[in-house]
Formats: sequence, C-alpha cells, structure tokens
Amino acid sequence: MSWRLEPSPRSSGIEEGLAARIHDPLWLLARQWQVGEFHAKDAGTPAVVTVAGESTAVNGWRGAKQAAWSQFDPALNPLDALVEPEDEAAPDLRERVEAGAHFLRLLRGAGLDRYCPRFAAAHPFPEALLAGPAFTADPMMAAVARRTPDGLTLHDAAVALAAGQPAGVVVAPGDVDAIAAVAANWLAWYAEEIHTAPGSGSAVTWQEHRLEYGFSLSSKAAGGTVLTAKQYLGDGLDWFDFDIDPSAAAGPDAASIPINIRAVPTPVRYGGMPLPRFWSMEDSRYDFGSTDAASNDIGRLLLVEFATVYGNDWFVLPIKLPVGSLTILDNVVVTDVFGRNLVLARAGDGEPQWNLFSLDTLGVAHKAQDALFLPPTAGYTTDSAPVESLLFLRDEMADLAWAVESRVEDDLERSIDRRSNWVAPGKLPPGTPELPAYRVETVVPDYWIPLAPEQLAGQQSIRLRLVPMEADAGGMPQAVEPLGRLLQANDSGGRLWLFEEEVPREGVQLDRIYRYARWQDGRTAMWTARRRRAGRGEGSSGLAFDILDP
Repeated sequence: MSWRLEPSPRSSGIEEGLAARIHDPLWLLARQWQVGEFHAKDAGTPAVVTVAGESTAVNGWRGAKQAAWSQFDPALNPLDALVEPEDEAAPDLRERVEAGAHFLRLLRGAGLDRYCPRFAAAHPFPEALLAGPAFTADPMMAAVARRTPDGLTLHDAAVALAAGQPAGVVVAPGDVDAIAAVAANWLAWYAEEIHTAPGSGSAVTWQEHRLEYGFSLSSKAAGGTVLTAKQYLGDGLDWFDFDIDPSAAAGPDAASIPINIRAVPTPVRYGGMPLPRFWSMEDSRYDFGSTDAASNDIGRLLLVEFATVYGNDWFVLPIKLPVGSLTILDNVVVTDVFGRNLVLARAGDGEPQWNLFSLDTLGVAHKAQDALFLPPTAGYTTDSAPVESLLFLRDEMADLAWAVESRVEDDLERSIDRRSNWVAPGKLPPGTPELPAYRVETVVPDYWIPLAPEQLAGQQSIRLRLVPMEADAGGMPQAVEPLGRLLQANDSGGRLWLFEEEVPREGVQLDRIYRYARWQDGRTAMWTARRRRAGRGEGSSGLAFDILDP
C-alpha cells in the first residue's frame, strides 16, 4: 500500500501563485528591517546621463633616434606598420628579381613584348652575383635572373622613361608614350611594394643596444601631450606600452572633436547575474555561489560580491570614439528618477593605487593621465614562423655570453637552418679513435658567436661586445661573422654591443617575423618585424682549453 499527498487547489489557474501577494505589509517591513535595508542609501535609478568633453587625434610620431615630428593619419595604416618594419638601404636580390619580372609583365600587358629582351639585356644582373652563394643554392632563381632585368638599376631608367627621356633602350617613336605609361605604373608599384620610406621603421625606432623599439606619439590634448614607448618588445602594441613625457614638446596641431551626449544608460548584463523577476531563473551555466575562495583572496571575493550583490547597480553608456585619439571627459552628470543631478568623479579619484586604463607619467603629474587613449594599433595580427631566430644566453662555465644564430635569411629570402648545416656530415676530420687526442681548444659551432665583456670608462660597469671567433676552414683560421640581420651594428663600428642587463640569466629570444594585419577600412598591410621574448635559461657552448680525449 502506498500513500500520496496531492494538493487540492481551489481553482485550476496559476495566476494567484504568480502574483505572490503579501497580505501583511508589516511582515515585509520587518524583513526589510531585519536584513538592514533601512540603513541603505536612498539611491534612485539613473534616468539620463549627460557627458561633456573632447577627443583629440594623435597625429604626430617620431622614432627614438629622431628629433623632429612626422605627421601621420591614424585612419590610413596601423601604427604597428609604421614603427616596426625593417628599413633596407637597397632591395635584396629577391626584390630585385621580382621588380624586373613585374616590369616585363607590364610590358607584355601593354602589347610591348618585343622590348622585353632589350630591357633584360640593358639591365642585367652582375655576373658576380649570379655566381654568388645565394643564386648558386637556388638554380631556378638564377635562371630567372638571367632572363630578367635588375630592378635596382632599372629604377633610374624607369624614372627617365616616365619623363619621356631616353634610358639606354632604343624605343620606336610611336611607342614612347606607351613605354612612359608602363614606367609610371611600375614606379608606383615599386614605391608601394619595394621602396621603404627613409626615416621610418626600425631605422629610427630599433634600439640595437637594448634589443627593443623606442618611439613617441604626439597629441594636442590637454595643452600638448607626448606619449613615449621606450621599451616596446614587438609583442603587440597597446595603451599600456605608453607613458606621458611632460618634458617633451608636442608636435603638429590637430583639431579636437567636442563630446556632448545626453542619453539613457543601459543596465549591465552578464551571464548568471541575479534577475529582477520573481519567478525568473538564472542561467545554470554560471554558479557564482560555488566559487572557491580563501579568506585572503580579495580579488575573487570582490568579483563574487559584484556579480551577486551589486550586479544591478552598474549601467553603461557607450560613446563612439575614433581610433588614434586621446579623450578627456570634463564632467559626467547623472539624473536619477527622483530628479536629482549627481556629478560623477573618475573611478579611483584620489586613490593612487587605482590606475586601470590610466597613463603613467615619467615626471610631474599631467592632465592627460585621466584621458582614455585609443592607440591606432592593429590589435590582432597574423605572424609567420620566424625567418631569423637568435638566442642570447649566458654560459657560466666559459664566462661568456653567446649569440646563437640558429636560423638566418639569405638575400633571396630563404630561411637557412644554421644548426642543421653545422651538424651535417663531413664538417670535422674523423681523427684516429684508437689513440688519445690532445686539443688546444674544443670546437664551438660556427653559429655560436661570443659576446665578450668590455670594461667601460670609469670602471663602473661593463657591456657585452660581439667579437668574431676563429674557426678552422681547411687548415686556415677564419673569423666567424654573423650572417643574419639581427646582429648587424649601425653605430658601433660594425661590432654590436649590448648593455649587460639586456642578457639576463633566463636569456633572450629575438626573432624576425613577417606580420600581416587588416586595418579598419579593409586594407591590408604586411611588414617584417622583430619580436623579443624570454629565453630558455643558461646554456653551455662546451668551450674548454687544453683537453686530452682518452
């Protein structure tokens, strides 16, 4: 026998239960007194928010090695594509071949095929280059280069042809205008794809003794603001990479956009927040009540308290701002449902430890510290695998630091694995394994280049200078020089040196990568950038002297 209790409702509807009527108001007042609601503030719901301020464009930039400002438009290209690209004194071999091949394509497209052999014969690649190691390692590219004009020497000829002047190739009088049009189109393509504007990119931003980028931005906001990024590592620009430099003078002038907004704010919504309806159920995917937090886990406890207790106290009012701007709000006035006008102060005002989204200053306080900076950066980029990889590490046994060129790129932009080339068979003589062998010095791979300590003037500190190491080349000593671009020196007599603190015990990984980004109007940009990361710790080159192998 089983018993079952069933309710016997007086009506078949559920309206009475959904209404949740309370017939004893004193009971409700007692509950409010019990939970302390009478001690709360008489705060009304915000009805209207009035915002006033101004937004000023960031329209000037300069590299760490420059004194003058250059004007730029944040709407044209991301800032990353302006400060990161590598500058080349001249196009490399692959670019020279590509430029010559494109000129021939333009000739064929204009129906001027008969001039292709003439231009290839008038601007050939030097035989010394065709017989060099780059073309020797790539016979296909060498065959193409022999049938293609050299884009480097072709450039000056194209400038003359575009101006209607002779340029070493006999052109029929009826074809002068067509050749001039081809040359003009090719020069426009060359300026966009091959040529790098002087005074931009790594030529003025890369600090080779620090292995990092350095540059500044300028805005006329707050009476003139200079934002400096002194230690950008190439890992993606954001607002926290910049600090205000009050001692620097701002650059070009720019008009400010006034902000005058009067709108209704919207309550903040997030998953799992308490719902205002009596019979509504929260999303089961979120359970803030089961959060595991210790008594001293302040951050997690504050998050739970915000999500469960104060979640309905937050409102948002979106303001559309242009990218590449510095925005300062003069006042924010909230009008609540009781008709009161409340002036809001900045979050964390008077709290020096609260600096979320605040710019730091390198000197005295600055008004722009309260500004919102939207840097004109790509945000998300697609990075290639490293085409050149360099590892700086400490070797305590040898009392040296090393620059390990594990991967480099040649003039045809082919990535070469130097370690694989070193371990290839036939590098070292086999010797006589049956007999003991005496070695004056152990063999260090040729892609390990030492950084020797050098005492500075005043005997106060030292720096690490790259020095060539001699290796055996067929019985003759030969100095081992770096093959990649990352170890090239521009201002120290051809020998790179680093501040000692730039090579810590964990080491430094420095890569050259191709970076691709899409800007806000849909246009794309691709450039070669440098990226610095932490290394893999200390290492050992195996360098030792006066060794007897049993």
